[in-house]
Amino acid sequence: MNRIKLVLVMIIWGSLGVFTRSIPLSALSLAFLRALIALPVLFVVMKMKKADKVNLSLLKPYLISGVLLGFGWLTLFYGFKHTSISSAVMIYNMCPVYVMIFAPLVLKETISKIQISVIIVSILGLFLIVGHNLLEGYGYRGLALSAVSGMLYATIILINRSITVRVDNQTATFVQIFTAMIVLLPFVLIDGNILKVADLDAMAVIYTILLGILHTSVAYTMFFSLYAHMKSVEIVSYSYLEPLFGILFSVIFVGETLTILQIIGGLFILGSTYIGEMLKDKISKEKDPTQMVRTVVYRSSEK
Repeated sequence: MNRIKLVLVMIIWGSLGVFTRSIPLSALSLAFLRALIALPVLFVVMKMKKADKVNLSLLKPYLISGVLLGFGWLTLFYGFKHTSISSAVMIYNMCPVYVMIFAPLVLKETISKIQISVIIVSILGLFLIVGHNLLEGYGYRGLALSAVSGMLYATIILINRSITVRVDNQTATFVQIFTAMIVLLPFVLIDGNILKVADLDAMAVIYTILLGILHTSVAYTMFFSLYAHMKSVEIVSYSYLEPLFGILFSVIFVGETLTILQIIGGLFILGSTYIGEMLKDKISKEKDPTQMVRTVVYRSSEK
């Protein structure tokens, strides 16, 4: 049952690009509305689970990651709207590679030969995808901001790894998404495009509500609840279904086509990072059989 729930979450997050394309609002408006709509549901969930009172000093890293989360959503939505969904998904999913690159610098972690190989292969895949998209006439901004989104989420993961005293997942998620909404609010007010929400047709309104409730409140709550029942390596292995569903939905519902170069590039990125994670977990278990690595993955996807 837990695996079915996890696959369902990956399907929901995988459909994010299609939903984004279906709503005629700016990336900024969508990122803000996603947080605004999600918050009441997350607040109810937090109260139902009777989360413990938290010392405000413990919330600092979650506030910082909340700021990054808001801009991560913004850049990813921009990528979805200004390049192909499949390319944005694959470039965004370079996130584990960015973590491998910066973890030794930020957290003083050692980098293995396996991780170096993953980085090289993934970067080669990135060049194939970016080169193809530029030849097809897609602007570089959508590609660049998709990459920035992956870097922002990688930073969030690094912040999460550095936290020594954690708060419960419900409180952490609420604080991060509330912070994301607050940090985006001034930009939304200055931009003024949020007023276009009044011109949306009924279907676009439904998609926008689903973006906040289904893709954020429901998916995040389901995802974090699985950590009590599944090993972290299982969750990580299933998380690679998200980009695969994202690419599949872009082909089925948006009519995108994949070239050989894109497929090879995607295989280089997703395949190498997946294999790298599995080998890393195997080595960790051999060194310490009792070790349980818990990596909280934040999506727009997660995302």
